Formats: sequence, structure tokens, C-alpha cells
Amino acid sequence: MKPEENTIPESTFKPFFTKHNNFHTYGFKEWVFYPGMLFQNMETWWTDNGLRPTPHEGVDLCFYRDNAGKVRRIDNGTKIPVMYTGNIVHTHDDFLGKSIYIKHNINDKIGNALHTIYGHTTPRNRHDTEKRVREGDIIAEVAAVPENSKVLPHIHITMAWIHKSLPCKKLNWDTIWTSQSVTICNPLEYIDSKLEVS
Repeated sequence: MKPEENTIPESTFKPFFTKHNNFHTYGFKEWVFYPGMLFQNMETWWTDNGLRPTPHEGVDLCFYRDNAGKVRRIDNGTKIPVMYTGNIVHTHDDFLGKSIYIKHNINDKIGNALHTIYGHTTPRNRHDTEKRVREGDIIAEVAAVPENSKVLPHIHITMAWIHKSLPCKKLNWDTIWTSQSVTICNPLEYIDSKLEVS
């Protein structure tokens, strides 16, 4: 049974993101996306003509347009706010940093809870599981990328309905795709309604 996605409220991620990262100099107008950065894209945006092994399970936030119309990019150290109030339930290593899983108090009628997953991060302090975080709190910064890497520093965000029967400690990028207890949804529908796809 598919979760009721319309139960997800719009997030205040963008205003908190711009506030915490001091975009006063140039301003922040909209996110800019290239092929491979959006939900369910098959391309890799950091290589030419590369393909992902599975469709993209979230969105990659890397480029934005400032108020003068110039495209800029975020860098390592960029602060990452929480999309919704919840508890940190799991962290693990990913290929650029750590992935942080937050379970929110947003539930449907069939036993699923909304989770957001923030990939490629350097967590703030050492977050213990079950630590309570409020919408807009900074939980991490964008992780640095290795020298000579083709990928740029960016925030990966996945949103998923996860059934209560799946233990948090079993969450990883493989179970996000393979478990029947997980239904992913497009985070961009809740992060920001204004964007440019190039």
C-alpha cells in the first residue's frame, strides 16, 4: 500500500538554508539543476555520459542562481538545516562523508513514518541516535571532496516513507532501494517550488 504523500507539509528548508549560510552578499534566487541531479534521473552529473546503477533516489543541491542572475555553487562547510522536526535515528559512512537519517513525527495510516536522509555530510558535533532536532536546526556541513575528484561538494537529500517494521540500524543506501518497507518520494516537491532545470 502506498503512503499518502499529501500528508507531507511544505518545508522551510530554503529560508533556513539561506539564513544560516549568509547569502546576503549575492542573494539566493533559486536552485539550478543539471541532468543527473534530480529525483529518479539516470545520468551522473559529475561525468560525461555516465549512468547510475539505479535511478537517483533524491536530489543533489549544488548550484544556485543569485539575485543578479549568476550561477554559483555551494562549497564544503555549507551548513545543512533539518527539513522537519524529528530524531536522528542512524548515521553511516557514504562515499564522500556521512549520511544522517532523521525520523519525523509525520506518519500515515498504514505504519509508515517520514524520514529525511542527508548524504555527503560532516555531522555537527557527534550526533547520538535519538537526539531531538527541530526544523531549521543545523545538523551538519557539506563534506569536502577528495582532491582530483570529479564530483563537487553538494547536499544529497532523500525523503522516504519507512515502515515501522524496518529497524533503523538496517537503513543504508541498499535498503532504501531494495526494501519493500521503503517508499521514496521527490524531495524537491517539499524543499522548493521554484527552480531551474538546465
